[in-house]
Amino acid sequence: MGKNVLKYGGKSGLLPKVQPIFKDPIRPLNEHELEEYKKATKNTGYAKGIPSPVFKGKPFPRHQKPKRVVTVAKKIARIEFPKMTLQEMNELPPDERDAQRRAYYRAQFLKEAYLEEEKRLKAADKLAEERREKELKQSQRAQEEKALEHDRGVQGLPTLQKLLDEGMMKFRSPQQKKELKMRRNVNRLKTEAKQKDVQLEKLLQLYHAAANFITTEQQLEEAIHRAFDVDVGDFEFKQSTVESKLSGSGLGYLAAETNENYIADQVLGRIRGKPGLKEVKDVLSNEREKQKREAKMSLSRLAAKEANRINEEELMAAKQNTEGSAEAEQTEREPQQK
Repeated sequence: MGKNVLKYGGKSGLLPKVQPIFKDPIRPLNEHELEEYKKATKNTGYAKGIPSPVFKGKPFPRHQKPKRVVTVAKKIARIEFPKMTLQEMNELPPDERDAQRRAYYRAQFLKEAYLEEEKRLKAADKLAEERREKELKQSQRAQEEKALEHDRGVQGLPTLQKLLDEGMMKFRSPQQKKELKMRRNVNRLKTEAKQKDVQLEKLLQLYHAAANFITTEQQLEEAIHRAFDVDVGDFEFKQSTVESKLSGSGLGYLAAETNENYIADQVLGRIRGKPGLKEVKDVLSNEREKQKREAKMSLSRLAAKEANRINEEELMAAKQNTEGSAEAEQTEREPQQK
């Protein structure tokens, strides 16, 4: 670890700060920069409680004055270019000619560097101004939202004058009280009905699941036999089946089939492919039979309409045929009479 590395957090290889090309500012400070400068240089170098110095009855300001502004045009005007032109330099001896050319190119490069730095600083000032405006808009928006939220919270609070004028409780007429009581009863009945439906749904699920329960001694013996007796052939068959499923590409189809069954149960209101609560209610209330009868009646009406349409078409065709034959006979009789 090198010398004086600990004061940089143990990091080596730190580069020094790049010295600015312009030691003095090239433009005056704007309002925002001037406020920040005053805050940064306020009471600099003075302890607390010490009054400002006074000289000849006039207090000295404790704010440091900003640096004087030296524009780029002034800096370029201070550059000393050789008085000779490049064509005149060619007539000088080689050593003097090279010295004059170096001085000329040095001044020219310095001028170009000043102009490039001015462009860079203008672009940086533009970006900083855009960033400051964006932050200012965000802060204003946050303050407006905070004030709006505060207003919303305050608007719902009752004032003392409102309490004195309207009272603590809202006045309701007997008709309004009756309607309120009826609405409460309806809401209570709806809640109770929903709770009963949930209980019935759970009871129906338990009823469907009871098909797999062990309720007789024979079922118990069969379950014990399946659990403790080892059938080598059955075990090998199941093992090969599991291995083939794991190695094959049919797991995606199984998942898709499971998802399809779940979606069908949700749409039809069933419980794992078995009748759900809605179907049971329809059967108990004969709603399904009514729907079947209505469907049969509508089908019979459609069949009767179709039969009537066919009969009408046949009658129209027969009528047209008879009219055509009568016209043909009449045309045959006319030349015979002549």
